[in-house]
Amino acid sequence: MEMKHARRIALAALLGWGLLSATSALAQHSPQQAAEDALRHSAMAEAHSSAAQCIAKTHDLDACLATLKTNCSGLGIGKYCGLKQEAWQEPAKSLALTAQAHQAAAQCIASGKAYEDCVWDLQSACKGLAIGKYCGMVHAHSF
Repeated sequence: MEMKHARRIALAALLGWGLLSATSALAQHSPQQAAEDALRHSAMAEAHSSAAQCIAKTHDLDACLATLKTNCSGLGIGKYCGLKQEAWQEPAKSLALTAQAHQAAAQCIASGKAYEDCVWDLQSACKGLAIGKYCGMVHAHSF
């Protein structure tokens, strides 16, 4: 019975290593993919920044949210363009913070810094504000 348990542990370790290796391989981005991600982060930053300015200027949440949805089409996750619903309690502040985080990510990626480090910084900056690993942004590549 102990031999079967030892084999299962060995198999699980082997499979876990294979999964880890596959995940690591998926995290690699070509220069074209990194450039595309930098552009997407810049676009997300612009959408969030514009919405934050709209809210600060007009205080019309419905109109600003409609503009945000238009500017964020295909970029963001969910009703609030990647923001968690709780973050919408202070939308101008939350949008300004996520705009800064996305702009920093775009600059980080464009600088050639390790992609994983840029994503880590993005996650830290967006913690509690946005959905998912990419601060509310849909992670997709056209090629």
